[in-house]
Amino acid sequence: MKKVFISLDTEGLSGLTSWEEMANDPSCAGKAYIRELTWILDELFKSAPELEEVTICDSHSRGENLPYGAFDDPRITLVSGYPRQDYMLATLDSTYDMLMLVGYHGMIGSKYALMDHSYSASGLYNVRINGTAVGEVELNSFYAASLGVPLCFVAGDDILEAELAETELRPEFVRTKEGLGRFSAKLYSPSALEGQFREKVRKAVERQRKGDFKVVKAGSPISLEMDLVTTVMADAVEMIPVVTRPSGRTIAYTSTSFRDVMHIILVTAIITGRYVNYR
Repeated sequence: MKKVFISLDTEGLSGLTSWEEMANDPSCAGKAYIRELTWILDELFKSAPELEEVTICDSHSRGENLPYGAFDDPRITLVSGYPRQDYMLATLDSTYDMLMLVGYHGMIGSKYALMDHSYSASGLYNVRINGTAVGEVELNSFYAASLGVPLCFVAGDDILEAELAETELRPEFVRTKEGLGRFSAKLYSPSALEGQFREKVRKAVERQRKGDFKVVKAGSPISLEMDLVTTVMADAVEMIPVVTRPSGRTIAYTSTSFRDVMHIILVTAIITGRYVNYR
């Protein structure tokens, strides 16, 4: 195993319950990032000393959350900033052996999911692939699968854990907290979590070496439907030449390329952000 890709989100990190607390004290997210990544990276390099590169893709908001140099190791690369191609998976390609999703969360509308959303809390209410509602984990795993990269490890809350149990995906999973509402949770202490992170990273490496992870692709052609928050958002997104608008708030698109599907989702998130407070 030579290369590992870590996509790093925020809402599923241990110790965090709301965007407000992160806005009031940005350091709290940084501490959570560094805490979990320290356990993951340390165990990765112990379990797979042959690793040549671990890419950390800072994937929350504008991707400016993890300080440069937080992990000063020549094998570690950092993707940061926004906008960028492929956003949460920017620079991922077929040379990577493993995808890890850290700090991830339940899809938009999930009961008790912490800070639930699917790529954009302000613009997208529901995202469906081939008729099935999906969140960021499923979308990112489908894109990685189109490159031949398996999803091997996920860390997030118990709502996300339950959602994944309903899919074909079987990554090693660390439950970081229990959702009690969109901005409330039962939190676990770091000392209770460290051993779980280390154990699941070791298991992920072992299973990957055995070829135990299934690469789960979306069926082709890929049918995308997105329910937007308001009709004015749909008015704007409808102007993208390749999309259709089957109903007032729903935008649709079909392709054989999952990367193209992801780009339509990302462009829609960017456009709808412009119309959050439009009057």
